[in-house]
Amino acid sequence: MTRRYYSSRNKFAPLTLGQLYWKLQNLYLLFRDRDYFKGKAGITDTNLPDAINHEAALALSFLPFPITKWEEGQITEDHVFDTLEFLYDRVAKPGERTAMTTDTGYNYYDYDGYDDDVGREEFREKANAFLCDYRSGYELTKEGLVLATGTAGLEHILDAGIVPYDEVNVDSRVRHAILKWRNRHLTLSEKQEAIRELADVFEWLKKTKGLDRVLHKKDDSAIFDVANNFAIRHHNPQQQALYDKNIWYSWMFHFYLATYHAAIRLLIKQEEDSKRPSSTSTIPSRSRAGK
Repeated sequence: MTRRYYSSRNKFAPLTLGQLYWKLQNLYLLFRDRDYFKGKAGITDTNLPDAINHEAALALSFLPFPITKWEEGQITEDHVFDTLEFLYDRVAKPGERTAMTTDTGYNYYDYDGYDDDVGREEFREKANAFLCDYRSGYELTKEGLVLATGTAGLEHILDAGIVPYDEVNVDSRVRHAILKWRNRHLTLSEKQEAIRELADVFEWLKKTKGLDRVLHKKDDSAIFDVANNFAIRHHNPQQQALYDKNIWYSWMFHFYLATYHAAIRLLIKQEEDSKRPSSTSTIPSRSRAGK
């Protein structure tokens, strides 16, 4: 794990966009000089192939190379994050250097192979050490996506594992809502959709899995009151709509997600308990024969 030093741990001030770009440059140079981009992109400290520029031109809306010489207009949040994701797809840790010979008898030294998984994990670790300090916090996921980490102090709720229960009707829908919520360009309407997706999961659990049997009546009522009375799921004159959505949408989403993690475990426990045989059994009477 990359060590976080004093000022970073205490977050005296978040990184500016200029500082974020400076971090990107140094991340790129560190891995380029160790030949982590050689195997999949052909990039070394002395070579930048035309092919990688062509790939970038097709995949991105701008040309990131050379990464250390962006003009002022190129330094945007989207460009930095796009470049991080682009590099992540092309990083691999080189193996041992060994003697090789071409078909024509030419002798040279090169790496005996490259490890994509190790290279990506090392790249992620270095990137996440500074992404967490930009604005409200971001991270580069194992899937290669730059996503917001969430409201400070609540990141663990977004990162908590999804307990396998019902992939189609529950698990995949919760993951989709979380992924949508962490989109850094999320609009208010998209936030509302993410909240609604979680509310719909609770509705399905109540109708098909007996959710109300594992929650207290007040808790069960509160879950649906939030969605139904604050203009999340339905549209009617009785709903409250005059509230600060930037603040309350965040509370609603994290409330639903935290409640999901508790409720799904209660349902699993209830279902497991119902399958266990009764602890009581009939004890046969002693035979009186011979007495």
